[in-house]
Parts: sequence; C-alpha cells; structure tokens
Amino acid sequence: MMDFIRRHMKIIFWIILLSFLFATFAYFGAGGILTRGIDTVATVNNQKVSYSEFSRAVSRAIENQREKKKDAELTESDLQQIKMGVLQDMISEEAFYQIALKYGITVTDAEVAAHLRQIPAFQKNGHFDHQTYFQTLRYGLKMNYDEFEKSRKRALAVDKVRFLIYLLSKVTDKEAEMEYLRRNGNTKNFAKEKDKFIDTLRNEKRILLFNQWIAVLQQKTKIQDNLAKFEQQGGR
Repeated sequence: MMDFIRRHMKIIFWIILLSFLFATFAYFGAGGILTRGIDTVATVNNQKVSYSEFSRAVSRAIENQREKKKDAELTESDLQQIKMGVLQDMISEEAFYQIALKYGITVTDAEVAAHLRQIPAFQKNGHFDHQTYFQTLRYGLKMNYDEFEKSRKRALAVDKVRFLIYLLSKVTDKEAEMEYLRRNGNTKNFAKEKDKFIDTLRNEKRILLFNQWIAVLQQKTKIQDNLAKFEQQGGR
C-alpha cells in the first residue's frame, strides 16, 4: 500500500481538482433510442452506461431489498428510488473509473483474487470455495465469473481513486485542539482524548472532502431522465 501511495503522490494534491476536467454528464433515455438499437441509459464524457447492465443491477438491488423487507411490499416509490440510486452509482463509478484510467491506476488479477477470497458469501467453513463462488454468481448475482471479476477489478480501481482523495484529509494536532475547544468549551480532557478525537475529526473531514468533490462534479452535470420512456418501450 505504501508503494502505491508513493507512486501516486504527485496526483494526491491534484485529484480534488479533477472534477473540472469532466464536461457534461447526460442521461439518454428512449424516445426512439431503443428502436435504433442504442443500449445507452447514460453517458459520462461520451462513455456509455449500458441500459442492459443498469437493468440487471436494478433487478439485483430489488431482490436485495425484498430480502430485507420480507414482510412488506416494495412501493412504486421504493422502486423508483432504487432505480435512480443504481443509475447515480453507475454514473459516479464511471466518472471515478475514468480518473483511474487517466492516471494509470490499475488493479492486478492477484488483487482481485485476494479481494474475492475475503468475501464471506464465497466462503465455506471460513475459506474461499470455488464451487460456492460459482453457485453464488450463477444463482444469487446471476452473473458469470468473467463479468463479475471485471466489475470487481473496475470497482477496486475506483476504490483506489477514492483512497487517494481521502489521503488529503489530514488533521494537525493544533487543528484538532482548536476544534476540540470549539466543541467542548475547554481543552481539559484533550490530551486524554486526543487520539480518538483526531480519528473522529479525520473521518468527518474525509466525508466532507468527498462530498465537496461530488458537489463540484455535479455542478457540471446536465441530466435528462428518460428512464420512463425506456420502460414504456419494453426496456425492462
């Protein structure tokens, strides 16, 4: 991990500005698009987000919600929230993935394998099991292993980009002490609670920084939501 940080230290202090490099996000729905054979529910800098992939992701998300709400039916509002949440996640991932590609942030097959071995759903008796893995993909996620592993490699690259953003969230002792004073009115217990308080402050700063990054990105976002048209033309 430290080697990874050193290799990319030059971009750590610039990555927060990359949102300005993203031009316009646009959602493209149907309105005749399906009839022309274009499977695009969104674009990010001319990179398409597939409606087919979106539809499969929505189906999995709905199934997960139904598992959690076994005693309650999902409302139409619930379904719409799921769809919009999935689409927003896919667009966000594409944006971050483009940053990863731009700066040569990659994920090796070995990293993907190590990641998969840590997923409890793929384990049997506490250890990774190939049969359990393939069965879970086929019957649970309804994906083949090649599709799933490509998606995990992409997601891990995105995680690395987010990690670099989080590295910007430094908190000095002086900053922590001043914030502790502001929140508590005194610094009597600061020395005793210093480490825990700095961890808390650092996490808060990471979330704030990430949200600010997203906010700037969204300022350059143009949305045209035509999902309803896809569904009207049988795009489910």
